[in-house]
Formats: sequence, structure tokens, C-alpha cells
Amino acid sequence: MFTVHFAVTVAEARPTDFVFVTGSEEGLGSWDPTRALRLEPNEEGVFVGSVNLGDIKQLKFRYFLGYYLYHDATASSLIIRKWETHLSARCVLPAVEATKNGICRAKVNDVFGFHAGRQMLSDGWLIQDPTNAIHLTVTGEALKFYKSKHVCEKYRIKVTPMDLRNRDDTNPLDDDGDDTNDEPATPILSYSPTEIAVAGHNKPLGHDEPYYKLQNEFGEVFTNGTDYAMFRTYSVAVDYLGFKIEVFKATEDKLVAIGYALPSTLLNTYGKTSVPLLTTKGMPVGKIYLEYLFIRPIRTTNLTFSMDRSFIKHWKKRTTLEVGHRGMGNSYTQFAVARENTLHSLNRAAKHGADYVEFDVQLTKDRKPVIYHDFHVMVSVAKRSENEDKHAHQLAIKDLNMDQISLLHLDHVKHQGEGKDLENVTKVTPKALDEAADLQPFPTLEDALLYVDADVGFNVELKFPMIQADGIHECENYFEYNEFLDVILAAVFQNAKNRRIVFSSFCPDICMMIAAKQNKYPVLFLCCGSNTRHQVYQDIRTTTSLMAVNFAAASGILGVNFHSEDVLRDATPIAKAKQYGLISFVWGDELNNKDTVEYFKKVVGVDGVIYDRIGEMNPRASVFSLERAKKSELFGKKQPPSPVGGRANSAMHLFHRNSESNGTIEKFENDAYNVMNAYDKRHNGAVEWPIASKGPSRRRSPTAEDLERYFVASHGLIDGYMPRPLDTAARQA
Repeated sequence: MFTVHFAVTVAEARPTDFVFVTGSEEGLGSWDPTRALRLEPNEEGVFVGSVNLGDIKQLKFRYFLGYYLYHDATASSLIIRKWETHLSARCVLPAVEATKNGICRAKVNDVFGFHAGRQMLSDGWLIQDPTNAIHLTVTGEALKFYKSKHVCEKYRIKVTPMDLRNRDDTNPLDDDGDDTNDEPATPILSYSPTEIAVAGHNKPLGHDEPYYKLQNEFGEVFTNGTDYAMFRTYSVAVDYLGFKIEVFKATEDKLVAIGYALPSTLLNTYGKTSVPLLTTKGMPVGKIYLEYLFIRPIRTTNLTFSMDRSFIKHWKKRTTLEVGHRGMGNSYTQFAVARENTLHSLNRAAKHGADYVEFDVQLTKDRKPVIYHDFHVMVSVAKRSENEDKHAHQLAIKDLNMDQISLLHLDHVKHQGEGKDLENVTKVTPKALDEAADLQPFPTLEDALLYVDADVGFNVELKFPMIQADGIHECENYFEYNEFLDVILAAVFQNAKNRRIVFSSFCPDICMMIAAKQNKYPVLFLCCGSNTRHQVYQDIRTTTSLMAVNFAAASGILGVNFHSEDVLRDATPIAKAKQYGLISFVWGDELNNKDTVEYFKKVVGVDGVIYDRIGEMNPRASVFSLERAKKSELFGKKQPPSPVGGRANSAMHLFHRNSESNGTIEKFENDAYNVMNAYDKRHNGAVEWPIASKGPSRRRSPTAEDLERYFVASHGLIDGYMPRPLDTAARQA
């Protein structure tokens, strides 16, 4: 029997916070946060506790901060505010570390969030119904006043949640006289304090740092027409949830107006509303426009999340990953060797050495997640007369069920009209009825997870329509946000197994929601930035790359996927992303040029590049395959030297196996020779690629040591083989 002691210092615990520890044994809840051990503060303010365990070899554990919200006077739900998200949890070996009396860690004092030399904290996810995360946004010309004396450039806005069952003693207008029979004896704490982040084109979210923080007593400065203020709170009783909105002058603590956003004004889970503003005497003085979003937990049976392992902030610092765009590339409007977004295209990209493949997911009418890029297709309809041509009608994917998609003749929306050059593009519906199944369009997300090479990672782009800058909606009357995500996330978690996955979306709300609904996979915000080639959106968070960086940092997601056209003009947003510890990917047509890819990899130093026709002109092996081969060399049996051109060397064999040209081995040696020479010069080394004994110009086949040095040099590894994780520490609120 062992007794394990826990002691942790928490720098910024709030008065309502509790400190918990959960871990791999039942005494700590078996990674279930709702059954975790709650620690108590001692005289020094250190949170302590202990647990008795049987004869175990090791115990893994994590700390987290949480608090309780109450549905009514008795029932409550746990809210995880911050938790430690290091890839490897803390660990204790009782058999080794225990004293003679079986006591472990009696004199160890941990620091919350710091482990293995790094800080790693993340916001919690929604673990229980009826918990909701509520986001209110004030943006653009949000404040309208009827009298000019109230109009100014800057105000301060404060948003305070309230349970309508409670009495507001701070408001003199809330006076029901003797009618207090329905009021609870003790106010019900069904909501959390409001956090805020303010964005503008020339300042970061939260002013000094791009993170949510608690509001000031008199609100945060908001520049009307310029800023983007995001308010966040949590509630377990949304039917009774209201918001008091106070507007102050920016230069003094004087209340200008007050308004109330009640449940009757927030009709759906997301939308826009206007709230009347009144003076303290109850006279109308103006109004404020709000955008709102309610995020609820995933409502899928048998789908639970634990704290044992998470990748939401984990990213190994290795060479730039190369990602196959829609598999082997865009085939409907450009030339590609395979129909885009098909199982064949995704597998071919994997065979050509793609580290990840990127594809687009949306829902059909019968709520099946399918892989297709555009929101609409052209459906051909035959006329009554045989002499008349077929007519094509544009329909949304969301209005077609899977059977209809399989039976109808479909075409791309850009294939219609006179003068279209379709010679080098692929049709959506194949002409040959017997075309192989993996060549067919509209594969399901489940099929991709099951039948695409398990070694290749997935960049799953979630297609959710938005309002464009010209006022046109990409696809109206779409699915409700939560319903849309629940279906897709369920398909992933039920079929992904050990596959590497990162989510992305152009819709910033979708990015926030993915991070709030699950605690395993990371999220990238897809950004168009300031460009004219692609359609831009009304949402201010999408208008510039710097705004995208600020939003990603505030939301606590992994990083940003930048548009190459924008960051080729100005790479400052990528530098800012690195400053905030964010990951940077790049996408765009410019990356179909090899020199541009090399620029982003070697000069800018991004973490991923997404482009068409990966591995066609320059055969490559995936980073993960090379790492696996290297592990086999390092930890496997020591093999005798292989003959020149032999296959005993696993790394060379792997490179040869992934190529489709007879000169791959020779190319591999030449590349290795060039990289090693460059590596030795940078490190003042005098050793070049080994020269064979016969002839002054003939190089011998590389040995295992040579290949190890080549692998280290070409993949940017510093401390030997194992790459160092990038520090993407999220600051504690």
C-alpha cells in the first residue's frame, strides 16, 4: 500500500476556483474530471491532498482548476476553467520513490501549469449538459444614440450575466415591492463571471496580451466602428439567463446608458439582436447591436472525454510538414492527376509522401458527413423531348441526401456556361459507370478514416457557410452550429483510432466551438487575409491576417492557416503568431511553385505548407515514415553493412519504396551529400560525405551513421533524434 501526497501552488486562482487532481488510478477518478480528487489549501496557500493506492508500478496525473455552477438550489455542474495539457502527464513511481513507510512525494511542491520545464495550460471543454458557453460580440457601429450629446468615438462597455430568478440589488428599477414569494432565499449562481477580449486592427485582443481576462469594474474601452469586443461566460440555466449591458464614457466612470438582453431577444443558438439602451431614469437613449453564440456539449451517446491524453496544444518542432491539398490537388478548376477529395486522391497523396492530406467536410440532407469542397453542385435534368438539351440546376449539398448524390448526374458549378475551357479538368460525376469505388466523388468521412493510409495525418476542413463581404450568404438556411459539429465530431471520434488529426475552418465560430466541445484534437483558423483573389467575409476576424492571429491566440486554439498571397506581401502576421506560441500553416495557389514552398519552409519557417500535386515532381518520403525508420535503426538489431544499392538499410529502402523512379537511391545520396556539406559548414565541421576508396569522384553508399547525420541535418533536429515540442503555452487567465 502506498500513500501519494499532492501539493501544488496556483498563482492566479480565483475565489470561486477549486483545485483538483485526476489520474490513472480509481482513487483519482481514472482520468474522469467529475470524479477527481479535490485539494484543499493549507496555511501557506498551497493546495494539498493525498490518496492511498495499492501495489502499482506507476501513477500518472494532472492538475486542473474548476468551479461549480448551480441549476437550482441543489443540483450543480462542474466547469473546467484551466487544465494542464502537456502531452505526457506528471508521473510518480511508488515502488522507487516511496519511503520505507510507503509515503510518496511528501516534500514535493508542484507549480500549476509547469511540468518538464514548460508551461502548458488550456481552457477546459464542456463536459456536462446543461452547461453552455455563451459568446456575445460587439463589433462595428454597434452603438447608436438618438442625441448627439451621447455620441463619441470611444466608450466603455460592461456585460454582466444574471439569473432572472434572482433579484438585482444593484438596480434601483428592480423593485417588486412585497412580491418576493418567487425569489430564492439564496441567489442561484448559475453563471460564471464574464471574461472579455477586445480586438482592433491596430491593437491585440485584450490590449496588452491576446487572452481573455475578467472585466474591469467599469468595463473595457470600445472604439465604435473599429473594435471587436468578445464577451464570454458559462451558464447551466440558459432559460433564465439574461445580460445587463452598461455603457460608460471612456474618459470617466459615468454611466451613459443601460440595457438588458433577455432570453426573449436571443431566439436561437446563434444570431444577431439589438437591445434598447435606457438612462438611469428609464428613458430610451439609444440601442446596442449584439451577436451571440451558444455552445453546448456534444450530445452523442457513448462519447466521453477524459484527461489522459490531449493534442490540442501539442506540436513537435520538426521540419515543415507538407500537406496534400484535397489529396493530389484541385481537379475541378485546375489540372490534377486524380479527382479531388476522393479516397484514391487521398491515398495517392499518402503514397507520394504527404505528411498530411487536407480535405473538406460538410453534411448532406440526411446528415451524412461527406467530403466535397463547394456548397453547391449542378444537377442535370433531362427535358421531355429527346431533341432538347439537358438543363442544369444549382442545388446545395445540404438539400441532397446520399442516395440522390449517388444516383444523380452532378457537375461543378464552374463548369457551366459558354466559353468554359474544360479540357484539363475533371468532371464531378464520372462518365464510366464502372469506375472504381475509390475514384468516386463524395466519399464519406467515415470511409476516409477507415480506408485511407493510416500513416498519413488528416487536416479536416469543416465547411460552414458565411456572409461574404458583398452581402451574399454562401449557403442560406444551413444546419444549426451545434448539430452540424456533433455529427462530424462523432464520426471522427468513433473511427479515427490513432490517426493524427487537426481541424480547420474559415468560420471563426466553428473554430471556437471545436475547441469548446472536445479536448483531444487541435484547431487551426483558416484565413484569407487582405487579398482580392478570394472572396472575403464580413466577419472582422477574417479580414486581416493579424486579426486572425489575435483571434486564434484569444481563443486558445493551436494556430492559423494563412493565405500565401497575403503573407507573401507581408510576413509580419507569421512572426506575431510565433511570438504568441501559435503554429503557422500556409495555403494558396502560390505554393504550387516549388520556390515559394522552399521560401516558406526555409526562410519564413512555417510549420506546414498545403499545395497541389504533392510529390509528383520531387519524390519524397513522409516525415513520419522517416521517423519510424529511424527508430527502427536506433532501437532495432544492429545489421551488418549493406552492399552498395542494397535494401538492408531501412531508411534508404523506405525512400526507394515510396518513389516511382529508378533513380531515387542515387537522388537520395546526392541530396544527402548536399545537405550534409551545408550542415558541416554551418557547424564549422570538416567532414564531408564519405568518399569511396576507388576513384577521386566516386561516393560510397551511406552507412547507418551517415544516414543518422543526414536525418538530423535535413529535419532540423538539434538534440539528437527526438524533436523538441514547440512551447505553445497558454497563459492562465
